[in-house]
Amino acid sequence: MVWTMSGEQDRRGGSRIDVYGQAELRDQGVQIMALRNLSAGGVYLEGLPHEYPALKPGYEFELCIFGSEDGAGEEEEFNVSCRARVIRIDPGLPGKRPPGFGVTIDPLDQSQRERLANLLVRATSIRPGSGPHRVG
Repeated sequence: MVWTMSGEQDRRGGSRIDVYGQAELRDQGVQIMALRNLSAGGVYLEGLPHEYPALKPGYEFELCIFGSEDGAGEEEEFNVSCRARVIRIDPGLPGKRPPGFGVTIDPLDQSQRERLANLLVRATSIRPGSGPHRVG
């Protein structure tokens, strides 16, 4: 997983951390999507709406965020299982961000909340402005 700091605050209640990783959608079969950024309350999943027709605003599903570098799960303590809900479909901005989905997340239980907190702490330990980093 590659991390950079964006320093942006948003409606999710925390700083977004730019992440170039993966997440697994676990409803209606398993699908892997690219993860673009992460905060304590949400993620941005890359994808074209026609490739993921079920992902419409209000759609709820289970999501596993892979906190390991390649998503292989070798650092399972950083993988986070959440309930997720699509809140918006984003057409993207050329040169700035790809098309995708704004998704709120709610870890399944206290241990998953702790994993998310640890993952965010791990990611924010990277100094802003020092470029992309690999963590893991």
